[in-house]
Amino acid sequence: MATLVLTAVGTAIGGPIGASIGAVIGQQIDAAIFAPKARQGPRLSDLKIQTSSYGDAIPQIFGTLRVAGTVVWATDLIERRQKRSAGKGQPKVVEYSYSASLAVALSSRRIRRVRRIWADGRLLRDGNDVFAEQVRMRVHDGSADQPVDPLIASSLGLARASAFRGLAYVMLEELDLAAFGNRIPQMSFEVEADDGSVSVALVAGVLTKQTVMADPALMLAGFAASGARVRDALAPLAELAQLGLRRDAAKWALASAEAPQAGPTDPVVARIGPAVPLRAVEDRRMSLARVADAVSLRHYDPARDYQTSVQSAPVAGGGARAAMLELPGAMTAEHARSAAQRMALVAGDRRRTVTVRAGLGALALPIGAVLTLALTDEAAQRWRIMERVVADAGVRLTLVQHAALVSVGALAGDGGAAQVPGDLPGGTTLFAVFDAPGDGETAGNVPVRLVAAAGSDARWRGADLWWVGDPLAEPESLGRISSALALGVLAQPLAPAATWLVDRSAEVFVILANAGMELTSISHARMLAGGNRAMVGGEVIQFEQAVPRGGGQWRLTGLLRGRGGTDDVSGPHVLGTNFVLLDDFAVLPLPDSFALRVMATDAVIERQERGQIAMQQHGVPAGNRAVRPLSPVHGRAIWIAGGGWRIAWVQRSRAGARWPDGVGVPSGETAQRWRVQWRDTANILVEREVEEPQLELLAGAFDPATDVTITQIGDFGVSPPLTVTLA
Repeated sequence: MATLVLTAVGTAIGGPIGASIGAVIGQQIDAAIFAPKARQGPRLSDLKIQTSSYGDAIPQIFGTLRVAGTVVWATDLIERRQKRSAGKGQPKVVEYSYSASLAVALSSRRIRRVRRIWADGRLLRDGNDVFAEQVRMRVHDGSADQPVDPLIASSLGLARASAFRGLAYVMLEELDLAAFGNRIPQMSFEVEADDGSVSVALVAGVLTKQTVMADPALMLAGFAASGARVRDALAPLAELAQLGLRRDAAKWALASAEAPQAGPTDPVVARIGPAVPLRAVEDRRMSLARVADAVSLRHYDPARDYQTSVQSAPVAGGGARAAMLELPGAMTAEHARSAAQRMALVAGDRRRTVTVRAGLGALALPIGAVLTLALTDEAAQRWRIMERVVADAGVRLTLVQHAALVSVGALAGDGGAAQVPGDLPGGTTLFAVFDAPGDGETAGNVPVRLVAAAGSDARWRGADLWWVGDPLAEPESLGRISSALALGVLAQPLAPAATWLVDRSAEVFVILANAGMELTSISHARMLAGGNRAMVGGEVIQFEQAVPRGGGQWRLTGLLRGRGGTDDVSGPHVLGTNFVLLDDFAVLPLPDSFALRVMATDAVIERQERGQIAMQQHGVPAGNRAVRPLSPVHGRAIWIAGGGWRIAWVQRSRAGARWPDGVGVPSGETAQRWRVQWRDTANILVEREVEEPQLELLAGAFDPATDVTITQIGDFGVSPPLTVTLA
């Protein structure tokens, strides 16, 4: 195994990217690389490590290939600070998040598009173009007239900004770094430069700007051509397809030996005389020990997310030496095995080299041509002309024994096992906003809005939220919301019930958002201590038993209803009413500054899924339950001797839910005021405000059939009514 240690921080074009790139230390290359000495082109590892140094080669990409690219421009880290509640009775938590913007060069040849993206080995963008993290991406295809990226232009100024024309690159704007330890990750990109596979002849032709003749069956899924010279990029292709130089007519061409050729190939023209055969004046044979016993082809396998794979084929009669061709391109396992077998069949090529004397007619034979001739006292064989020298009133030809390239057909190949991540989770999102009561400990002065979200897939990645006060207002960030522990909807309607006792006959049926969510049963004592609190619409309930019924549905029993002063909305609840478990850090309370504005505006919350561009809007429900007084209780009408009624009631406090000492508690309001309403003998509604929890109605001042309603007037609203029947 080879270990590559990068200790220098790269420097991006247009300015340093600083410590955010860092050093990739101790990166272990996942396969040993043994390139032949003549091999000077790009190595497979060149495409794995993302760099940012001046002078780095930007390859020309053909077909579709996964490349790391080179960072050519980047911003400093962007820090954001957000304060959020850590839960009831806990201090505020200050959270810091970081992002960065960077441009990554992918190809010095024009591309069609960018498909998947990996960051630190896991999918950042999947095959459905869904991002796992928050980022905005723009792809510049490398055309000769591509415009300057707007982010670079705004940062450097249009006059100083480069459009990187002729260079295909991707701009990742404000990539969220939280999932990567607040550093820029190692990224790689699946780049599509051509529609479908490409032939070796096409790639070599583009590089040499000439027509190249090669076996049309040799197809590559992708290829990265780079190097200081064209020959460096061509070297692996030449070895794969057995390409060589050939003199056709008045020009040199690159072709395989089996390709059709112009010019005479009849060896008769090379004879000294019509009856004089060609003789070998020099005969050299390579030792069998120097012939490889196997030929291996190392390549990228598209079926394994472009991980490296090796296909080998044995060489008949070979020695102990292994031959390895390292191809900086992508092939299927089947194509790679066929190519390896094809090279193994001709591994003995060039083993024998002879020099013959010929007549001047041999000048008509093209260099690189393949002849079938018989030397003196030998059977006919195939020879390739490698050199031609005019000397001694004749021509000396250097011939190399040539084995015919044969088609081996498609062979079954196995690239090996690989853990290939699937596309990122999709599905639908369940989003709910609840008007919640206060905590019962303090009399708050701000409404409480709880936001909960989850996906139908248990791997739902969360969303970013923004507050929009009105259609013309700028969105204000609310931060990120994670998946709730248990969020769902009612699977059956829920009827009203008594709120002063444990209801062991009623049942709540809930369908949770995904199969990964669970509810748990608790003891009666734990429920009385505040466990298993949940909201159903606007009502807070508690439950003892939670029994799964399959398909994400649960049955809840042992109920306490109307908790936290929500007895006025204790049903009925219709099918599909939102349900959320409250004891969950992922249930996000709106910050006070936003929740206070709910009372005066028609605000909406905008939701953007992680990695999505589209925004979804959700209305914020009206109501101010946390700041309005609780309804009075224990209303009674006491008959007064001589005619009339004394109406009395008991106040409830937003700041005294525990009632620790059994005596009266403060009302939680700056003043104690109640509004009492009834109808007089003329059926006219009469209203009176009192400062004590009682009122006397004298005979003749009320309709005997009337009901009396009492509401408490608080600092921020009026309580739900209490009705007392005169009887």
